[in-house]
Amino acid sequence: MTQTSASTRPAADAARRTAFRPIVGFATAFLAVSAAMIAFLAGIAATGTAVDTAIWIRCSLVLGSAVLLLVFAAGAARGSRSAWVRLRIVSPIVVVAVIVIVSIPGFLPDWVRVEQAVCGLLVLPVAVMTNLPRIGGHFPREA
Repeated sequence: MTQTSASTRPAADAARRTAFRPIVGFATAFLAVSAAMIAFLAGIAATGTAVDTAIWIRCSLVLGSAVLLLVFAAGAARGSRSAWVRLRIVSPIVVVAVIVIVSIPGFLPDWVRVEQAVCGLLVLPVAVMTNLPRIGGHFPREA
């Protein structure tokens, strides 16, 4: 490694971390909203209110996808090309899944649909920003 490349590496790492800061922020917010929904469901279930199994399943899947997205975003921010590729693939899939679920009439109560829509709106910028060429520039293909 030449001295020039050794001295530019910390600058490139800092630039990548800076570029991923909003992506990690949106992924963190997505996780927070998803976890809050599970906590809310647990709270109302503890008071004796019946919560439909479809709501539990859907919200648990969303929480799981939120955890994965945050893990991928954090890994990409640290420089993992494979984490960046996973984030590029999974985040648009999550957005499409949310759109489909929210658009099915009568599948979920309106209050759950609103929470799911908020989650989708938090993942949308992750999907868009992760696929921008300026983000991809932080992960050059190796020869």
